[in-house]
Amino acid sequence: MEIARKNGISGLKIAAVLGDDVLAKLEQYQDTEVWETRRPLRELDGQVVSANVYMGSQGIVEALRQGADIVITGRVADPAIFMAPLIYEFGWSMDDWDLLGKGTVIGHLLECGGQVTGGYYGEPGKKDVPSPDRLGFPIVEVTEDGDFFVTKVAEAGGLVTPHTCTEQLIYEIHDPANYLTPDVVADFSKVTFTQEEQDKVRVAGATGKPCPQTLKVSVGYKDCFIGDGEISYGGPGCLERARLAGDIVLKRLELRRIPIDEIKVDLIGVNSVYWKTDKSYSVPDEVRLRVSARTRERSAAARIGEEVETLYTNGPAGGCGATKAVREIVSVASLLIDRDDVTPTVVLKEVE
Repeated sequence: MEIARKNGISGLKIAAVLGDDVLAKLEQYQDTEVWETRRPLRELDGQVVSANVYMGSQGIVEALRQGADIVITGRVADPAIFMAPLIYEFGWSMDDWDLLGKGTVIGHLLECGGQVTGGYYGEPGKKDVPSPDRLGFPIVEVTEDGDFFVTKVAEAGGLVTPHTCTEQLIYEIHDPANYLTPDVVADFSKVTFTQEEQDKVRVAGATGKPCPQTLKVSVGYKDCFIGDGEISYGGPGCLERARLAGDIVLKRLELRRIPIDEIKVDLIGVNSVYWKTDKSYSVPDEVRLRVSARTRERSAAARIGEEVETLYTNGPAGGCGATKAVREIVSVASLLIDRDDVTPTVVLKEVE
């Protein structure tokens, strides 16, 4: 509303969809299993600071029915922000599972923006994407019965093909025949993509089944601190010097009895992506050493970077570009709650 007023815009109706904050309701779910730990919520090791449930389209649809021009939501399932306008515009029933399944595949294809038009897709010489610096966002044109195609504006970069659509379809999907969302259990197992013309793909075959009785909650809790330290080595023997530097840091931390829950030594450009543990590395021209550790105390986390920094003068030859940092980590735990304990509400205000 403040932004609208500053720009001289009046008559704008802005809605907020509330109800995703279920922190106050966690007490009744203390015996519920946390997915990541497979232990009851009461045994979660850390102070819980937030709990947000994935809501569906219901609150957004209600906001549109109240005449909202702009809808701001808390946590909702990604497809919901695309499916809600379809439900509102076409008058789809919230228990027409076939239509909601089609709407969910529309939302799923659109939810990552330029990903379906070639973002996160390109491999030079294998899967080339035209003008990725001017990547066009996707457009979906939908009929009342849920028939639709994906396209983009012709002058924008990127591309829309069955391949780009397929990669987005399987993104973050567990069981394609039973994709659980707050609105519907979508079935993507028979979805087809047909290239009708350049950058225009027709999508068919999605359907759905009744929605689940439970909804996913993301619980934020204060987990730990992570201390980092990095330093670079270059030229002949850089890999051996970086290995020695990492060994020095590990032994120094042990010597000082720094309490550490988990530690990882990366030779960036050598073993940091695939966690190689053998010695069959090709000889690089330069290596950046990174030492990261999880601790319960901020002061202990700070010692990690300090020990890396001292390699300037107390470590192997040629260390340069050292950095250090400490981060407090709020981790996320997942569990299910009954959908009857979640009530989306709409607050609507008008800019006068």
